[in-house]
Amino acid sequence: MKFLKNLFQFYIYSNVHVSLSVACFVLVTGHLFDYLLYNEALFLSCATFFAYHFIRYLNKEKYGKKHLLDTFSNQYKGVIFGMVVMATIVCVVEVFSFKIAQVLRLLPFGILTLMYAFSFLKLNGIRYSIRYIPGLKIVVIALVWAGVIVFFPLEFRTDTLLYFLEMMLFVIVLTLPFDIRDMVFDIQKIKTFPLMMGLPKVRVLGGFFLLISIAIHYQIFNTVGLWQYVVTSSCLMVLLLLSSEHQSRYFASFWVEGIPILYYLLISFFS
Repeated sequence: MKFLKNLFQFYIYSNVHVSLSVACFVLVTGHLFDYLLYNEALFLSCATFFAYHFIRYLNKEKYGKKHLLDTFSNQYKGVIFGMVVMATIVCVVEVFSFKIAQVLRLLPFGILTLMYAFSFLKLNGIRYSIRYIPGLKIVVIALVWAGVIVFFPLEFRTDTLLYFLEMMLFVIVLTLPFDIRDMVFDIQKIKTFPLMMGLPKVRVLGGFFLLISIAIHYQIFNTVGLWQYVVTSSCLMVLLLLSSEHQSRYFASFWVEGIPILYYLLISFFS
């Protein structure tokens, strides 16, 4: 039992869960647009794994032992380092299988990720990253997630631009439970939507964004994947309504972050 508990904790804290979620988003995109995107899903999953650990490493250097996952990172340092190396190798190998145009479409989102991770803005002698700009943190996350999910595998067209908007709204709502969870930690540093608007208005905003995204989905795909998206969005809305500052340890990091996996399973087995 303890082994399974430790394995589950490792699955969550090592960023395997979030990396799998990104892969599922890409595979859903392939299903909706009738493309096979297995290589793209593998590449972006490994790139996500690398990026999250890279950002965590920067935070560790910045905050030292106060970092939330510092103990975990030290405990599994060797294993995680090996996994990061393997993910990097996969990315390097896979990148040569893509068109140059595809790789170039990743650059803006890579730059945004670096701007999110590095503190390059200076104000009153203190350096900040763009996530410290009020309300911008969640927008940057949504831009990067939606951008790589849509524009890495797909070209710029009217339908892909609309799908990008659909995914951006969805990812914003997906991120809100994390911001609600982190309100206590963010209050002195980052002005997130829950801190600026309050929980009731944030929940209304989340519901509004999901309704718009469902309407966009219908506009692009008609009824293809519609009920699966409605069910997935409904589950996400329930989780948003249940979100609080004192949520359980894995509420956001497992259940909320697993929503894209649910979406992929519904699309795969019931289409």
